[in-house]
Amino acid sequence: MQNSEEQVLLGTRIPIHLKEKLSKYCLSHGVKMNYLITQAIKEKLQDIVEERLDITEANTRLQNSKFTSQKEFDKYLLKRGIKH
Repeated sequence: MQNSEEQVLLGTRIPIHLKEKLSKYCLSHGVKMNYLITQAIKEKLQDIVEERLDITEANTRLQNSKFTSQKEFDKYLLKRGIKH
């Protein structure tokens, strides 16, 4: 995290066992809890963005798709030596 970023205090409630696991991990790995939580939030938000893009791409492909018949697909597999 860059020092030039403006920061804000975020208060949240989490289960005690999760906080204890987090504390143990941070202590044993020499990682600041704030850093780890910030990185986890960034990664989760990026995952959400990527998932939305994947869904949009899949929907686009489905709308513009040309489906192959089972007969054509079997012929393709035979040609590739995948099916006998």
